[in-house]
Amino acid sequence: MKPGFLILASFCLLAQAAHLPADKSYLVKQKNIYELFWHVDQPTIFHSELNQKSRTFDIVANVDNYNDREAVNEFVQLLKTDMLPRGQVFSSMDPQVQRQTVVLFRVLYSAKDFEMFYNTAVWARFHVNELMYVYALSAAVIQRPDTKFIKLPPLYEVLPHFFFNEEVMQKAYNIAMGDNADVKKNVGGIEYHVIPTNYSGWYVSRENDPEQRMTYYTEDIGLNSLYFLINHHIPPFMPTTTPTLQSQTRGEYYFFIHKQLLARYHLERLANDLGEVNYVDIDRPIPTGYYPTMHFRNGLPFPQRETGALIPLSMMKYILMIKDHHHRISTSIDLGYVVDNTGKHINIYKERNGLNVLGNIVQGNADTVNKQFYGQIDLNLRKVLGFGLETNVKYQVVPSALQIFCTSMRDPVFYSMYKNILTYYNRYKENLPRYTTEELSFPGVRIESVTVDKLITYFDNFESMLNNGVSIRSHKEAKNIVIKSRQSRLTHKPFTYHITLNSDKTTKAMLRIFLGPKCDEFGRELNFEHTYINYVQLDEWVADLKTGSNTIDRSSHDSQFVVPDEVPSDVFYKKIVSAIEGTETIKYSTQPYGLPERLLLPKGKKEGMQYKLLVVVSPIEESTTTSMYGESPIWGRFTHDGRAMGFPLDRPVNNQQFDVPNIHTSDVMIYHKAMRDLNIPL
Repeated sequence: MKPGFLILASFCLLAQAAHLPADKSYLVKQKNIYELFWHVDQPTIFHSELNQKSRTFDIVANVDNYNDREAVNEFVQLLKTDMLPRGQVFSSMDPQVQRQTVVLFRVLYSAKDFEMFYNTAVWARFHVNELMYVYALSAAVIQRPDTKFIKLPPLYEVLPHFFFNEEVMQKAYNIAMGDNADVKKNVGGIEYHVIPTNYSGWYVSRENDPEQRMTYYTEDIGLNSLYFLINHHIPPFMPTTTPTLQSQTRGEYYFFIHKQLLARYHLERLANDLGEVNYVDIDRPIPTGYYPTMHFRNGLPFPQRETGALIPLSMMKYILMIKDHHHRISTSIDLGYVVDNTGKHINIYKERNGLNVLGNIVQGNADTVNKQFYGQIDLNLRKVLGFGLETNVKYQVVPSALQIFCTSMRDPVFYSMYKNILTYYNRYKENLPRYTTEELSFPGVRIESVTVDKLITYFDNFESMLNNGVSIRSHKEAKNIVIKSRQSRLTHKPFTYHITLNSDKTTKAMLRIFLGPKCDEFGRELNFEHTYINYVQLDEWVADLKTGSNTIDRSSHDSQFVVPDEVPSDVFYKKIVSAIEGTETIKYSTQPYGLPERLLLPKGKKEGMQYKLLVVVSPIEESTTTSMYGESPIWGRFTHDGRAMGFPLDRPVNNQQFDVPNIHTSDVMIYHKAMRDLNIPL
């Protein structure tokens, strides 16, 4: 396998996370970045000292302090003539608004040093649309080398109205206006208010809509925040100009991350007696409605889609585009080549990065070889399926949940849409030869047994700050009141895998663990050859095997794909300030983000639910040992072994070929318990 044909995806990379002591430079950067995201809609009130800083900054006079002078000049011209006003609804998928956002990102990204970047960010905080600012600044912090490992505040605490329902935000507004009827406590002069928070299904229950059972998962704030971040591993609008590992796997990353998200969703559906995700047909009524009980910050409600709704005729031009582009992409997969914008044929089966080329085309990102011919099928599907509102009046758009990264996964049709999109991935993989027994085996290595601790899930209460979603009268008021939501979220007790294997030599090995369905929603046992695409990868790591018997114990905490829940903004900020003052020491992680650890397992059932656990041990080829390490702005430092993402379940499987000593399948039970039935230390 060639090292260039690699993945950098959430559930298939190997982040070698470490916790390093934070020095003064890191701490000051972290504090400054955090402050920029607070109350972006009221910049003159909160941290008003930044207002004075912005008044003394002249971006035109500093044009030589940016590597992209063209972007600075274009941005200044846009400010004078045509920029999305503050207070207007922002949609990164609107072409005109996206162009402005990209220019702002280029300005921030091209600042020659951190001081110039920070000064520019402070100045922009007062001059551009607040949501455009959050979007572009987040992307710049993620991508800039001098802000590596700097954490963004949790997005659900920066933009809570995108994560919590309107009745919760209304209670927060009332508290901010002086309503003290809610439970509160006073600690050190700071008022703490806690709002009990439900998911959307509780308020407007639709018994004929089984998707309501899934809202605890689809509306999970950690999962939705992660989806925003993984789309900024490389922002869709950002071209990659150098042949790095990231650029060589960008399209693969797009396919694989959605394949894993869809598989994880399927496992959760089974725990709720729901079956396979259905495809969506744009020519027929959409069977799944969506009724978001959310509002934008300016008060506009999110668009709804009625159950059984037909796509309106006003979307016909996009429907025709989707059909044209679908035909062209499908034909290219079967022909074996795509056509770039010069008319050149690119063989997607002989080129080592063929799947990457295909993924870039389907996503329609800045690296697509021919956007005019293949279009942006992902963007257009979001447009027609989400039922967002468009008018002929400039900037008067109301994007749907599908058209905003941090709300996309709340809409059940998101998963149907990606089931459609992943047919391109599956079609491509089906045209490749299946893995042979030789490619799957590890001569001299045999897995003797695999056991795992009892798997128990439950719902636990988590708190998140809502302050940024309400207006304030003064900086002092903002500091003296803390409004939080308290919400039950799915989690699990820690567990350990116990793997015993024999090796006839001392060697390095890559271990991969997958979880998949055993039975369908009716209890019928499934054939692995048909359900391999619904397996989700739980972990992956390198192990040093010795000659003879090896016992490997691997904790769920150690999974390279997960991180603990974010520390609330107010708590983390206080720790940063204390560390700067020298009264506390903190460490930062080299894996900034990841899947919330508590979502590693599906809910299961009270009486227990059976799933399949697949363990694969693979050799690490000598040719890859010198190129095993890389770095991602989202997933941190990682190790790879040169195999395709999702190996060996990335291609159609054959039961006989998988019958090798280094691959082991076992049944596991997942139990769901009430909190009162657990003995969990507080």
